[in-house]
Amino acid sequence: MEAKGNTERSVLSRINMFNQHVEEHKNWQRVNPFSHYNVRDVPKRSIQKDLYGTPPAGSLSERRAVQAQILSLQEILQLCELINENGERQSADEAAEVSIMFGVLFEMYDHISDKLLGTLLCARKHKYIDFEGETLFQGRDDKKGVRLLRPFEELRDGILNKIKSLRCILAEQPVEPVEPVKPVESVEPVEQP
Repeated sequence: MEAKGNTERSVLSRINMFNQHVEEHKNWQRVNPFSHYNVRDVPKRSIQKDLYGTPPAGSLSERRAVQAQILSLQEILQLCELINENGERQSADEAAEVSIMFGVLFEMYDHISDKLLGTLLCARKHKYIDFEGETLFQGRDDKKGVRLLRPFEELRDGILNKIKSLRCILAEQPVEPVEPVKPVESVEPVEQP
């Protein structure tokens, strides 16, 4: 009798879980702009300004965004290291500004990655490097200098700290829990005479 009660509770919990999933899906479809035939049927969504353009917390999209930030910072670190190793110092001082011509950098970086310009723009946005103009083109801008804005050790420590904090964020993100499936009680076969 007790086994029957456990089975009923197990079935009821699964039914409730399924119904909850159905309700969540219905709510999502109400605000999903691609689930309606007519745009006028879509209810107007209200999104807070600070949450606009960000994935839902704990979602796979948020996890992928953090992983992309880590990869971008690693590429910026590699670029800054390449400039520091192969660039020219303005003086003998270790803390002196290091710069390299774009043409030389392009030739060296060509073997590492095919996205030099994107990495340069991202590094400039984060104020790690600087160069003249909006963008640089091979051939036309080969003589323009690309310079580190701070000593490399300071840049490296800052970038590695950001990567470390992003990895901590990744580690803290909860993985959506999956309810364990309870094993079915085995029934011993009845021997037939």
